[in-house]
Amino acid sequence: MLGLRRLPPERFAHGFDQLALLLTLNLLVWAGLDTLHAEPRAQLALDGLYGWAFYLLLGLFACGVVARAYCRQADTRSLLIPLLSVSPYVLTVFWFADDLPYIAERPLRAIFAAIVYLLVLGIRVMQAAYSEVRRKAAIVACVFIMASPFVFLALNIDTRLWLTDDVDNTPPDDAGGTESLLYDQPAHIVASVEHMSPRDPDAANVFYVGFGGDGEQSVFKRETLFAETVFDQHFGSGDHSLDLINDNDDRDSYPIATVSGLRQALKLVASRMDINQDVLVLMLTSHGSQDGLAVVNGGMPLLQLTPGELEHALDESGIKWRVIIVSACYAGVFLDSLKSDNTLVITASDADHSSFGCDDDRDLTYFGEAFLKDSVPTTRTLEQAFAKTVDLIAQRETAEHKTPSNPQMAAGDGIRAKLAELEGTARPPQNSTVVQNRPGP
Repeated sequence: MLGLRRLPPERFAHGFDQLALLLTLNLLVWAGLDTLHAEPRAQLALDGLYGWAFYLLLGLFACGVVARAYCRQADTRSLLIPLLSVSPYVLTVFWFADDLPYIAERPLRAIFAAIVYLLVLGIRVMQAAYSEVRRKAAIVACVFIMASPFVFLALNIDTRLWLTDDVDNTPPDDAGGTESLLYDQPAHIVASVEHMSPRDPDAANVFYVGFGGDGEQSVFKRETLFAETVFDQHFGSGDHSLDLINDNDDRDSYPIATVSGLRQALKLVASRMDINQDVLVLMLTSHGSQDGLAVVNGGMPLLQLTPGELEHALDESGIKWRVIIVSACYAGVFLDSLKSDNTLVITASDADHSSFGCDDDRDLTYFGEAFLKDSVPTTRTLEQAFAKTVDLIAQRETAEHKTPSNPQMAAGDGIRAKLAELEGTARPPQNSTVVQNRPGP
């Protein structure tokens, strides 16, 4: 059935025992798949059975309507037996396919292909139940199949058996739970800032703050720390660096990334700076949406970082000279709020498109690799690095047939002049090719 072969009704037994066993098998397969995807320290919550039972009732109702559309004497059980026979295999294939990067990057194509497959499978199930297909029943079945994604999306019933809560998402050695962890963060940030070296009074200094917003995937932590190294090499900011990082498996090494933590960090860093002379480099990396930057650390109820919140935090700090890099989908939403004469803003995408490469098996995102690894170390200025990044990203997205992410840049005249003082004495690029600056698409 999974391979869409046509099977006669005689191949199936239609007794109650078979129906009960197939329902049990489907439940066990679903529970096993949910267990494989359970988060660390998750607890069993049988409330998910209610959601599963609700969807089961919807499926039974749909089968009853299709059987009635076939003819008044049609047996609904005859339709359920082949459907429940193939559904564990379909569920397993679809479940694991959802984790494939190819599928994640092409959701609309995947949904279309899945619906087409299910439409053909629905016809095969009907043939296995009643030998032949009748137009009225086939139309009703197709309508149910095509409507199912919208119904699931609208209902959005949680069928997970393994759930985490605020306490369970804190490390075992933090006996006080989430409240204690959050309470300790201000002191952690203060201690990190106090480890910074004093500024050089004879020159403009560069200070780095990194913000890795999503603790579910380590790629954002790696990108935050890699950026610190890159900007240390470019500006000499090494001893003036602070990282706020969300990591579900490590909440001790770095202060966690929160909106309130970022506001405090910027104020404390500003206290170590000459805010009228020194430059702040702020690197933010996470998942993104048209509302802003995702801030996720297990089950902790954290505020998301909106463009307005970030603008307020920066203005509140009083730091005049700013270089801000946002590596996230829809990062361009930050552009209008942050751009000014004294600010350079670089985003991985415009406000209407996704960026790519946030899979956890990668060291850096596509933008992080192009900008931080392949461009900043090989060009003299950040504007030249951005221009090279735009070309590299365009080449990669074209080769992989992806919708262009359109990285963006906004640079005021004031910050251009300020960076010219700092980057004019930077070490030469590692190759002789100088990429001419150009604005983002």
